[in-house]
Amino acid sequence: MKVVRCNSAYALSEDEVCESNKYNFKVTVVQNIIYVYSILDLWLIQKVGVKKFYLYHQNKKFGNKNYHFQQEFNNLNDTFEYIHRHDEYVLKMKWTLPAGIKNAYRKARRRGKA
Repeated sequence: MKVVRCNSAYALSEDEVCESNKYNFKVTVVQNIIYVYSILDLWLIQKVGVKKFYLYHQNKKFGNKNYHFQQEFNNLNDTFEYIHRHDEYVLKMKWTLPAGIKNAYRKARRRGKA
């Protein structure tokens, strides 16, 4: 992770973060860094410029407890929306049965009722 020293011009207020956090993620604000706890993962948002936010993601599936760079954003709203969409996508892909298996289960249930 590229370390950027905290400049008080980039420090975030809790109110500013709460306005952008429309998805009610649990957050902790420390100067110019926001720790975000989503349903599935841990995230770190670092404000490095007036309209520049770096998003880092903690990758648990590889057993790596370090954060890796995910994407750069221009505002907090888009950053929180990305985290929300990421969680929705992962939940849908990991916990939804493929269409073929889903149809096979439906057919088997219908046969069992007849």
